[in-house]
Amino acid sequence: MSDNTINKNYYSLRQILESVSNVIKGAYTQPYWIKAEMIKLNHYPKSGHCYPDLVEKGNGKIKAQMRSTLWSGNYEKINSKFRKITGRELNDDMNILFLAEVKFDAIYGFSLNIIDIDADYELGVLAKAKNDCILKLKKEGIYDNNRQLKLPLLPQRIAVISDETSKGYKDFRSIIDNNTRGYKFFYMLFPSLLQGDAAVGTMINQLRQIKKLKHHFDLVAIIRGGGGDVGMDCYNRYELAAEVANFPLPIISGIGHSTNETVVEMVAHYNPITPTDLAYLLQQKFDNNAVNISDYQGIVEGFTKDYMNEKISVINNQTNYVINKSKELLNQQNSILQSLKQTTIFSARTLISSQSNSIVHISNKYKFAIQKRLSLEEHKIDRNTKSIYSIAKNLLINQNQKIKFVGEKIELLKPDNLLKKGYSYNTIKGKIITNLDNIKIGDKLITKTYSGEIESEIKKIKKYD
Repeated sequence: MSDNTINKNYYSLRQILESVSNVIKGAYTQPYWIKAEMIKLNHYPKSGHCYPDLVEKGNGKIKAQMRSTLWSGNYEKINSKFRKITGRELNDDMNILFLAEVKFDAIYGFSLNIIDIDADYELGVLAKAKNDCILKLKKEGIYDNNRQLKLPLLPQRIAVISDETSKGYKDFRSIIDNNTRGYKFFYMLFPSLLQGDAAVGTMINQLRQIKKLKHHFDLVAIIRGGGGDVGMDCYNRYELAAEVANFPLPIISGIGHSTNETVVEMVAHYNPITPTDLAYLLQQKFDNNAVNISDYQGIVEGFTKDYMNEKISVINNQTNYVINKSKELLNQQNSILQSLKQTTIFSARTLISSQSNSIVHISNKYKFAIQKRLSLEEHKIDRNTKSIYSIAKNLLINQNQKIKFVGEKIELLKPDNLLKKGYSYNTIKGKIITNLDNIKIGDKLITKTYSGEIESEIKKIKKYD
């Protein structure tokens, strides 16, 4: 420095900054509630301290920004309360209402020291975001799309979005794989994060993978289970809810919480709440159809008996008709033959008697002619007799073939043959069960199959309207 510079009055940097610090201390004597967007938490696990980056935006531009401090002690206390009230952790990209002290340090500069964050304000932000999501889905006309899809009669092929280590997924598998009725299900896991902001992207990616393979599946199950309400906000995000609402297969949610229904659960085809309820729902679909099959079996058995009795009656009537008609025809032909024979003999005798003299005179002349005529008549009678017997025989053969054909049909419909095909029927005290009116707990149930009988005891009776 020149001598002129040395002789000028001046302040040190520390003096200026301490002066600024004193001014700020005098002006900002108490903490203030401030609203801002925390774009980055900047949490350092080793020290436990956070240095949140705060901004205020307007018209898509940043109007103000600065870094703040959140010391480890306050962070643990605030984050615990925040998680308990909102169900989520403090994280990046959150609008917060916080209580802070205005600080200025000669070394570290100006900062806001955060001492509290209003979790209730965050709840309001989340509730508004959820409501905005619902309104947007309804405005776009897709809110009810997935619920309007038809669930297959027997949903057997299931695409599962879950975490392989999730307790809910393990419970679901245990019930599906070990069901006591022996129902067979095919399910394939599409692994995904299940909570937190990162879960949105992974679940959407897996849904899009399943969409490419949709012809292999009957429905999609989103299974979470356990974990309380922490991290549930991801299920209120528009991107995920829209993907679920527009999905071409029915989606059933079992994300394991019973309060504050999320938007994904609202737009899903069905929401049985827990993974175990979801598994039992699929079993119930099979149970309902098993009851229908049992009812149809009783109807088939009753119809078969009625059909067999009806056909036997028809066969008996046809047999009696053929026999009676054959006898009647034979009697008529015999009567005709006898009448013709008597007429011929009588005519011959009358002619011989009245023309005895002429016969004697011309007997030699007409003897051959008479014998020939008699021979022709006898041949004619024989032909008629054979014709009658041939007609009757053919008629009997045709009727026997019809009787044999009907008998083969009856044989096919016999209960034993139906049992060979895998059918069975149940009896109690020798009576076939067609309804549940007179059945009691403890009754002995006999299930008859082709190869034998199964005896069991009724433990539970469930009637359907």
